[in-house]
Amino acid sequence: MSNRRYEALRKGYRHLALVGTAATLVACGAGNNAFETQSDSMRQELATCSYTITTNTYDGPNYWGTIVFKNTGTSAMTSPKIAFNVPSGVVCDYDHEGWTHTQSGTTCTYSRTSSLTVGVNASYTFYYSTTSNSSFTATNVQISDPSCGTGGNDGGTDGGTGGSDGGMTANQKKVAEAITSIWENDTPVIDYAYSENIHDGRGYTNGRAGFCTGTGDAIQVIECYVNLRSASNGNLMAKYMPGLITINNRFLSTGQSQASTSELDVIGNWTADWAASYNNTTTRADFKSCQDQVNDRLYYSPMLATAKKWGLTTALTKAALYDAFINHGEYGAREFIRAANTALGNSGQVAPVIGYNGITESAWLQKFLEKRRDTLAADSTWIEAIDRVAIYEKLRRRGNWDLSTAVRNDVRARDCWGSSYPFSGYTVRQINPDGTWSTPSSYSYSCN
Repeated sequence: MSNRRYEALRKGYRHLALVGTAATLVACGAGNNAFETQSDSMRQELATCSYTITTNTYDGPNYWGTIVFKNTGTSAMTSPKIAFNVPSGVVCDYDHEGWTHTQSGTTCTYSRTSSLTVGVNASYTFYYSTTSNSSFTATNVQISDPSCGTGGNDGGTDGGTGGSDGGMTANQKKVAEAITSIWENDTPVIDYAYSENIHDGRGYTNGRAGFCTGTGDAIQVIECYVNLRSASNGNLMAKYMPGLITINNRFLSTGQSQASTSELDVIGNWTADWAASYNNTTTRADFKSCQDQVNDRLYYSPMLATAKKWGLTTALTKAALYDAFINHGEYGAREFIRAANTALGNSGQVAPVIGYNGITESAWLQKFLEKRRDTLAADSTWIEAIDRVAIYEKLRRRGNWDLSTAVRNDVRARDCWGSSYPFSGYTVRQINPDGTWSTPSSYSYSCN
């Protein structure tokens, strides 16, 4: 199987927090009404620094709030504090990784538990949750930071992607990402250097999570990289920022994925420069770090927040959710969650779902996988990748909840759910509990 044979299949719904230009939330393929958005920017001045709130939404049915702010000041923020008002009676009830909060009346105030750098002209996406299932817009949003002499804290270490992941051990995350990499690259090795125009209408597809130039996530990687390394210091991608911003402006104004790469092609050889940025040992660490940060911000951290909300505690369920977030985007994964809840008698979307009317995590994961399977099967293109769901069903049946025994993808959808499903053709790999892997010389397909 060729590298990235199924890359076009993973671009379902996308929950995008764009950087480098005015941002909005767009569910790729779902239309612009997937989330309530506020397009009018609100500029606030704090001492010598300033910022712009570019997204301010709260999606009631999903109990999920998003605030995106851009640092428009002259110095980097190092430990921002975020405060905002919620409707009367609403309680802020969740701390995203790296944050802690207090509430006084209707004002929720979030402070960092570790340092966080938001560079000049960089944007940051902040997530929160409350007890409200009604959509609203947070009011009186205030951002403060020690760099401008107001609030925040100045302790801790770099937030980044290191340390505890708040729900999966480092090895469990390695296993989960290796499984997903099989679907993305036909190998458990994450391909940071990958870059190709697969002609799926989204421009160049790149890196570990298939960041696209036409859907707003590749620009987040490049802006991060520019903040770490200048063009004069070996950043081959910095020169593409004007072209990326042009593409994103068109993406934002139309709400449609952008196939054009001409704005990048007139500047240089994008795919060669992307690959070289990782393959060059001098720039590799920075380029890899930015891909990891954007991947975690868009997919991994929201997955952990979602799992916590619904009471999903096992590494296996989180691995299945993580793969769905990458394959279908945050909005698409939440649709599967809602459908699974409803199928189990929780049409009111009561959270946490585990324990509600006797619902177990095994029963919930089974329904979640079935709903995702049905979505893949209903699409004439996506059905070719349907075997990627089966591995999680096999692990569920085997009770490998903490991913403590070796994992093989020697299972097809037809082995779990009947012979009507096509064979995806992924190479069988074995992934050990520490994330190391091998290619078995013999195996037999089974879902048990």
